[in-house]
Amino acid sequence: MDIEPDGRISTGLDWLDTMLGGGLANQSLVVLAGVPGSGKSILAFHILAQAVQNGGNAMLVTTTHQPVSKMRTQYSNLSFLGPTGIFDRLEILELDTDIEGDSLLRLLNSIVSRVQEHKVGVAVIDSFRAISDVARSRGQLWRFLGTLSAQLVENNCVGLLVGEYNFPRDLDLPELAMADLVIYLEVDRLVSTDLRTLRIYKMRGGKYIEGRQAFQVTNDGIMFLGSSPEQGGIDLEDAFESIWPAE
Repeated sequence: MDIEPDGRISTGLDWLDTMLGGGLANQSLVVLAGVPGSGKSILAFHILAQAVQNGGNAMLVTTTHQPVSKMRTQYSNLSFLGPTGIFDRLEILELDTDIEGDSLLRLLNSIVSRVQEHKVGVAVIDSFRAISDVARSRGQLWRFLGTLSAQLVENNCVGLLVGEYNFPRDLDLPELAMADLVIYLEVDRLVSTDLRTLRIYKMRGGKYIEGRQAFQVTNDGIMFLGSSPEQGGIDLEDAFESIWPAE
């Protein structure tokens, strides 16, 4: 997988790379958080697809008990994924989070062993909430995250934890405190349309562009609304106008 000289990996979205100062930091732990329907999984697929296109191995860890065949059908209309055959080039790990006993250790071993076996450069866990719900205590979850993060560094892998979160209520959860980068997707649900926005909540060791950036979801995936992220934030009226132009 191609890595930029400064150790960053492209998300597959130029505007998001700009916000992040060049992309995702290698060996980092990233949380893709957001409300239902905000586009979290599609953003994760952009990042997975870019990793594969750059010649690396990428893995989707699914905890949703949803058949892979159904998932393939649901996302087959995305121009950068289904028609290109990239979905079939992803490593897929289906985790059963319903097993009683020392589940966190079992889940951790399953993820790390697959990362090592296939030399995975980008691993997405969707949804991480199914794993965090298994933890018997916050301390157990902290230990899980600490070991996972250390193993990602050891194996030169970027880990993305995808889940439904609501800010600021959930900001004190262990996975958000442990993360090197937190990306939050929101939806303003209005009468005429839904406006989706993305913002960076934190990024360790680097400077990022602040403010909400508006986007919409099309068959080409996530499309940025605006002239450039460097402007810092969005004007909601302009964003609505770009979705519903005045006649």
